[in-house]
Amino acid sequence: MASIVAKKSGNKSYYWVVTSQRVNGKPRIVHQTYLGTADRVADIVRSRSAPVPLDATALDLGLPGALWQVALRSGAFDALLSVWPAPRKGPSIPHYLLLAAIHRICDPGPKTAVADWYQRTVLRRLWGFSPKRFTSQAFWDHFDAIAVDSEEDLHPAADDLERAQAALLCAFRDHGLAGRRVLAYDTTNFHTWIATTNERSSLAARGRNKQKRNDLRQVGLSYALDAEHGLGLCHHVYRGDVSDSGELPAALERITRLLDGAGIARESVTLVMDKGSAALANTLELERQGLGWVAALPWNQAPDPLRRRPAEELEAVGGEAGGVRAGAERAFVHGAERLCVVRHSANFAAEQLHSWSASLAQATKRLQGLAREAARPGTRHTEQGLRGRIERWLEPNRVSEALSYELRREGEGWQLTFSADGAAGLGLCAERFGRTTLVTNRLEWSAAEVVQAYARQEGVEQVFRGLKGGGWLGWGAMHHWTDSKIRVHAFYCMLGVSLLQEASKRAERAWPGLTAEGLKRELGQIQQFELLYPRQGEKGPPRVATVAPKRSLAQQRLAEELGIDELVDDAVG
Repeated sequence: MASIVAKKSGNKSYYWVVTSQRVNGKPRIVHQTYLGTADRVADIVRSRSAPVPLDATALDLGLPGALWQVALRSGAFDALLSVWPAPRKGPSIPHYLLLAAIHRICDPGPKTAVADWYQRTVLRRLWGFSPKRFTSQAFWDHFDAIAVDSEEDLHPAADDLERAQAALLCAFRDHGLAGRRVLAYDTTNFHTWIATTNERSSLAARGRNKQKRNDLRQVGLSYALDAEHGLGLCHHVYRGDVSDSGELPAALERITRLLDGAGIARESVTLVMDKGSAALANTLELERQGLGWVAALPWNQAPDPLRRRPAEELEAVGGEAGGVRAGAERAFVHGAERLCVVRHSANFAAEQLHSWSASLAQATKRLQGLAREAARPGTRHTEQGLRGRIERWLEPNRVSEALSYELRREGEGWQLTFSADGAAGLGLCAERFGRTTLVTNRLEWSAAEVVQAYARQEGVEQVFRGLKGGGWLGWGAMHHWTDSKIRVHAFYCMLGVSLLQEASKRAERAWPGLTAEGLKRELGQIQQFELLYPRQGEKGPPRVATVAPKRSLAQQRLAEELGIDELVDDAVG
């Protein structure tokens, strides 16, 4: 049996672990181990035994930390502080805007949920503000302090959001984040939950909603981003009943004002837009503003010989996307000589063919059912009603060009016959599918340069898909009921998009091929654990230890590239 015994030498006691057993019927020490003094024994006990933590808390580190680092490194936070200086104590308006933007990316939800989420992130340790500072009421108190002019009487110098957009553009320029002067531009709209009887919002109006919610009031959003870095340089919220082409003049006024304020020459900028904005009046306005531009033309406005040129006669266009060919010629379009380019994409052609085939199959199935129904004696169908239904079925994807029908009265019913024209289908494949006609005032550009510039417009469409689908940032159906609140909501949402775009660009260097959705997924798994241990002795606070769980190789490289581990050191310090 083992026991601890003390042996005194002088004024000190020394301790031994001894094992005793009976030898010839008498107790004897058969083994002993020297431990040392009482202090040494205490050190051994402390080093060999781990106390049980009282509590463990998981903090979201990766995604909020990376977005905060981007806000610092891109100069966005300092730019916002130049518009809204920090108070003597407590969070500033830029803190509230950035927290709203980061929360929308990480865990979309109402403002009532932000404080609890903030408590579980590394931002609490970095900023040092109590979660009680970020109540729903605190957000709106600070957002109401933002000076926002009405659309009818806009004074940019007095509108804080306009000043903030200008400050952000200058910050991005100074940090080398405004590269090639190609700006991708597009418009969209978002439905709201604003009641029809609510007269406090002039922005929310009924229009053709792109999410098929025509029963709700909506607001429009125009957006221009830097084609190389993906950062938003200008956005504008406008009335929901304004068309895409009708919005461009107002957007151009803002874009040119921001470019002039940042010292960026207008003639060095090329605006890329879709055919929805390419009206004659808009191209004339672009010329007047001194901007270069590339736009898609509606099919009936494009030069006929060019748009029907066989694909094999077009030159292959190099770049990231394969299967693209293009040809160019000068033509008189929209009142002046322009460079027109026909672009043929094999991938786009395959997608259109698949969509057309599906529409053709659906139309023939409906016609079969209608033929049986209309042939019954005593049917109440009228010729006008039947033809109206048939025309609606044949309208999508140009099905009417390959599917013909005949309708005639027979007895007490109607006889409906139809047939598909294979030659017409082949003609669509050869002359229409996969083709886009582009026009530009950059007469010195090659066809390949025009095509590559137009491909940048996909970046804006990707942003809109991420906003509406929630894959990037939860714009959500807004519950805000005044124009100022809607504009503030749009500002921090588009600020969040810029932060995520820049984080994706930086992550590309560490882990090529990672999408924005994949980046959110990987960073969302990077956490930090806080372990709370009991106090040592009778006095002093409880001890807190920080533990980082094991990471995958991708997560480790992303953390290094985005500077996430630097935030851990700052928080601990």
